[in-house]
Amino acid sequence: MATGDNDNRQSPEWVVEIKNWLDRGLAPDAKSPWTIGKVPEKWSCVHDSAFYEEMVNIGPFRYGSYRYSSCGTDPKMRFLFRLLGGKLERRGRDGDVSRTTEGQRASDGCERDEHDDGGRMVNAMLLDDLAEAMQILEQKTRACYSESFDYLSSEAFAEMLMVDGCFVVELLRLYHQRFNPQSPGVATEYDPIFTNPRTLTALRRDLLLLENQLPFFVLEKLYELINKKNEIDHQHTVPLEVLAVTFFNPLLPQHNAASKLDTNKPKAHLLDVFRSTFLKSVSEEVLKKGKSEVKSRLNPNGSMRGPLRHFASELQEAGMQFKKWKGHDLLDIEFDHNTLRVPQLSIDDNTISLLLNFVAYEMSVQHPEPFFTNYLMFWGSLVNSPRDIEIFRKHGIINHLGSENEVAELFMKCRELIYDPDLGYLCIKIKEVNEYCERYYESKYRVWWRSLIRGPWTCLSFFAANILLLLTLLQTFYTVYAYHRPQ
Repeated sequence: MATGDNDNRQSPEWVVEIKNWLDRGLAPDAKSPWTIGKVPEKWSCVHDSAFYEEMVNIGPFRYGSYRYSSCGTDPKMRFLFRLLGGKLERRGRDGDVSRTTEGQRASDGCERDEHDDGGRMVNAMLLDDLAEAMQILEQKTRACYSESFDYLSSEAFAEMLMVDGCFVVELLRLYHQRFNPQSPGVATEYDPIFTNPRTLTALRRDLLLLENQLPFFVLEKLYELINKKNEIDHQHTVPLEVLAVTFFNPLLPQHNAASKLDTNKPKAHLLDVFRSTFLKSVSEEVLKKGKSEVKSRLNPNGSMRGPLRHFASELQEAGMQFKKWKGHDLLDIEFDHNTLRVPQLSIDDNTISLLLNFVAYEMSVQHPEPFFTNYLMFWGSLVNSPRDIEIFRKHGIINHLGSENEVAELFMKCRELIYDPDLGYLCIKIKEVNEYCERYYESKYRVWWRSLIRGPWTCLSFFAANILLLLTLLQTFYTVYAYHRPQ
């Protein structure tokens, strides 16, 4: 009876949750921290749409939400249908369109009859291989997220990985095939996505949202299986990282961005891949300076140095010059004598979203190299009014579409949310700027004080004016107090 009672007794909810974790084999592992997390709600106050997709949702955070009206039918299923051999339109560089099957794609390297059962068998095998690979990677993938997504069964989670992942891989692959100047005359599948610049921009932005990420190893596995099916030799395969950078580069253009990739360093996701292309020069600088930079962050009393103590308008008053630094990466900032050199920053809805998601990624995982957090904190400490933005605009350093007041408010909101006490790679430049301004303002106040006490009459006039002001305030207080004093 006792055994039967124990079997029928319902376990508390928290016990059931622990059992579910044990069944899935998901145990907390301090050595494998998650790399994809939720952005705090308060961050949306910086820019309303910075963390929300416009067109397509990827991954479990937005599972079940659809945003496909901009390009007609669900593009994810359309791309999967094409990959698995569905009929599609094929358009050459001359603009001619014809109906073909997946077996006739240029990347296949072979011609098959439209009704060839062998082609269908190959595509069915590909579907099985893709599904099996995602099922194998399910537990490893779940561990990359900050949430467990218990509402998604193993089957649903694996299906999501396959559908979303194939869409991303095919989008990157077909974009490179269509727009790569080294492959003229190659016929590529026609899709409205590739003929609409606004759609491409929206997709770039959506696929670089922190909450819209899939682990990069998932995409690499899908890419490997697709290339194997298309009979593309490994030696002739363009690395997936290069495809990604080629696709995303127009969002925040860099010269020869793909050459700045470190392909030997593992990447967490697409956001991490694109972020890494901005880090080459600053990473080399930090590595060169080593521990000496860390020591220089400390004040003599051992406390950390703060950010810039003066805004752009005050720096200009102190005699500092601002120059747009051409031919340098976005994060390269230099201070030499009285000149602050800064690469141009173009500000619009897309670049704001990208920068904030870079920072959200660095802060959510406590990244050892928070370069974009340092960078945005630097701007936040420079801007306090539209006048500061106007100074940078006149020098060609900031290029923006909105009003100067809107841009200034953006940086000030960032300053409220992002506090970076160590300032990372910029700490030496900030220290030099602060010291330059301190010398100016110390001499300014010294001159003012000397002019104040230059003669006895000037000094007596100053103190007499202060005493008169104090007496006036006291007289006003007692007059008001006598009137309101209770009888």
